[in-house]
Amino acid sequence: MVRRAKCSRCGNLLVTLAGAAALLLAGCAGAPPPPAAPQPAPDAPPAPVAVPMDAELAARDGDYARAIEILTQILAVNPHDIEALRLLARVHAAAGDCAASSAAWERVALLDPHDPDAAYEIGSSLAADGAWEQVRARMLQVEAGGTADDRHYLLAGRAALQLGLRAEAETMLRKAVDIELARSLLGTLYYERGELGAAEEAFRRALALNARNFTANLHLGYLSYRRGDLREAIEYYRAAHAIDGTNPLACLSLAAALEKSGDRSSAVEYYTAGLRLPGTPAAERRKVHLTIVRLLYELGRDEQVARAAERGLTEFPGHGGLYFYWGEALLRGNDPAGAREKYKQAAEDSSWRKAALARFHSIR
Repeated sequence: MVRRAKCSRCGNLLVTLAGAAALLLAGCAGAPPPPAAPQPAPDAPPAPVAVPMDAELAARDGDYARAIEILTQILAVNPHDIEALRLLARVHAAAGDCAASSAAWERVALLDPHDPDAAYEIGSSLAADGAWEQVRARMLQVEAGGTADDRHYLLAGRAALQLGLRAEAETMLRKAVDIELARSLLGTLYYERGELGAAEEAFRRALALNARNFTANLHLGYLSYRRGDLREAIEYYRAAHAIDGTNPLACLSLAAALEKSGDRSSAVEYYTAGLRLPGTPAAERRKVHLTIVRLLYELGRDEQVARAAERGLTEFPGHGGLYFYWGEALLRGNDPAGAREKYKQAAEDSSWRKAALARFHSIR
């Protein structure tokens, strides 16, 4: 260690000597080399090496940025580290970056075209975009490689359904035995083909996997209603309506089953609720309005008949059936003049003319 000079003369002398030495060295070999970087002591531990476990721990703590940083460092050294790539794809997904996750899975697939997780994730992304031809090709490739499982068979079945390949869809969906959606899709496929026994079995298996499967409950309601088991049909329809209260089909199907069972009051409640839900075709809404008015008349709620008829006529002007039951309620309420007027209006609808004129001429 060089000690600081104790006086200015000594200091100047040291500076002069140092300058002379520098000039001498410069004349022989140019400028002196930069000082060497400090070396660690012989017993110092080596610098830590990043490993996927560090990234996994960071991800578990919710520090996705740190996890991505670690994995990026690992992949910079070894771009073919497939486990690091898999983890990177999952971390990006957990962080909500679907594009980066898909890109990482694509890199995995390039390294191993039969990787089951990469195939499923890429297939799911393609399915979300509606690229069903590509989904089918990917899933068939995985199956050919012998690495397909239930997830891939489900995607393959969905793709085949979308492409109109019903026989292939059935084959693929039957292989996805432990997935609820596969059972539900199979049930729908059988139902559309009129194979009601097979449809019922598939839907019951779907419910065994998940009792809150909307499609299975709704279709089992149809099947029960078809064979006349109204109690069971109502149970299934109630379950479907509870699962998705925004679906008009479940609500109106429940109303129809309640009406068939003789529970007119509850039927009116659910028919009315169904009219408030979007998505019901106009022809169906027209029938529902008429059914509500008729049931209210049968229940003797004549004031409600008038109000319900007015609501229906706002949406469907000239609906003869609404005028007809409104007239019936007025006639029962001792208002023959009012009843005649409604029957005349009902008669303007060709499908109600005969019944309306008969009632009109029957009034004395």
